Amino acid sequence: MNKTAKRWVLTVGGLAAVAIVVAGVVVLVPKGGSSEAATPKPKPGPVVQEFFGALTAGDGARAALVTDNTAVAGPVITKMFIGMPGARYSANVGVVPATTDDSTSVTVNADVHWTLPNATPFKYAVTAELRRKNDKWEVHWSPTVLHPKLAEGQNLAYTTTSGDGALLDRSGAALAPGFAPLVVQQVNKEVGSRTGTPGWQVAAVDAAGAPAAVLAEKKAVTKEELTLTLDPATQNAAQNAVDQVPSLGAVLVAIEPSSGDILAVAQNAKASESGPVALQNYYEPGSTFKIVTATAALTSGIATSDTVVECPGKKTIGPRQIVNDDQFDLGSVPLHTAFAASCNTSFSQLAADLPADALPRAAALFGLGADYTIAGITTNTAKIPPSDTVTQRVEAGIGQGTMQTTPFGMALAAATVAAGRTPTPQLIRDIPTTGGGGGTLPGGVASALRSMMGEVVTGGTARELAGLGGVRGKTGTAQHGDGTQSHGWFVGYRGDLAFAVMVENAGTSKVAVGATATFLGAL
Repeated sequence: MNKTAKRWVLTVGGLAAVAIVVAGVVVLVPKGGSSEAATPKPKPGPVVQEFFGALTAGDGARAALVTDNTAVAGPVITKMFIGMPGARYSANVGVVPATTDDSTSVTVNADVHWTLPNATPFKYAVTAELRRKNDKWEVHWSPTVLHPKLAEGQNLAYTTTSGDGALLDRSGAALAPGFAPLVVQQVNKEVGSRTGTPGWQVAAVDAAGAPAAVLAEKKAVTKEELTLTLDPATQNAAQNAVDQVPSLGAVLVAIEPSSGDILAVAQNAKASESGPVALQNYYEPGSTFKIVTATAALTSGIATSDTVVECPGKKTIGPRQIVNDDQFDLGSVPLHTAFAASCNTSFSQLAADLPADALPRAAALFGLGADYTIAGITTNTAKIPPSDTVTQRVEAGIGQGTMQTTPFGMALAAATVAAGRTPTPQLIRDIPTTGGGGGTLPGGVASALRSMMGEVVTGGTARELAGLGGVRGKTGTAQHGDGTQSHGWFVGYRGDLAFAVMVENAGTSKVAVGATATFLGAL
């Protein structure tokens, strides 16, 4: 220290009071008093900054520590962050008013800014009261320090609402993932995306999570819901039945005869390699078409169900030789017996004796050949041209030659027998089906067919289904291509459930009958 500085110290040393700088605080020490600095009074500013800083950090426990009711504040603040998942909190604290040593309370304003998960800002202002107790400032706890409209027992909750329009099953429940993929894919393609614009809401909720007041929201822009006629139990049973057919393409279509509602459309993986075959692809119907041939004979007056017909093992009709399966020979039997045994020689002869347009006219009674516009899916029913020659009629009478039907069309035919009239098939309840055809089966045709189809199960080619409760139907083995391969069919109904089962290249109807047993046994 130089001499000038020493003289300055000596000069100020004689003053009545000495100013001492300690840690940035100027304290006047009276002459002759202690040289220790007086303890500074705490200020509310650091406390309010700590409180909102802890909230910004998402640390509810830390924020609660600077309140005057930590035990209550901690759980409420923690629950707030749980109720605002994915949202970010920040706050700008206003000017802290000046206080004196006698101040016991002060209020501080803060602007709160949440950034919601969708990047939308949610802003509001709060007022925090700070109280001094034993020279310690604390934030006075109140739910309003989190939001001005919160009451005791309430908290903030952020929720979203989907704008998507759901696809519902016939019971009104949303379709489960993977349900009826063939139909759902077509519906989504035809009626468009069900994706809407989502909405969101921030609400004050009570302890049970029920909204007490909406604090901010954006309404969703929703697409309409569509209710399908598909029945979960029937669809699942159908899918399981076709999935159990190994290595061969298998399909099943089910319709409710009383309403026309499409209850199930199922394909296994092998069948689906070729697209929506259950609804659109044409196949030779084989002996299932004898339902139509029998109807043509009954309506033309050339036979009744009791008319005796010949059923030799093989028979030449015109230029065509027709053979029964394994050339079984029943001799002369009633028509209903020939139907139950699936006698080709009997039904080819009936068809040969009919006019060229008899089979198309009979098929039309079942909706076969009709063009339906069914919202959500594209379907075909059948191609049943007139048979101008005896050869054509002989083949057509047993579902061969130029006769072509789809599994969907044959399910509709079975539903027609059950209902006595052709139901209008429907898939989306909100959008009616247009187009189509069919009609009411005339006279006693419906009852005759029901009886004959019942005999197929009780004493004919589908005895395996006899224990499944009133099943009626018709088997079919349909040659195609060069005649070396055959599709297997079973079409029929039980109560208010009509269906068609088709297995590609099964070589026999037995595989389709087995799939039918699996299907009905699950219901």
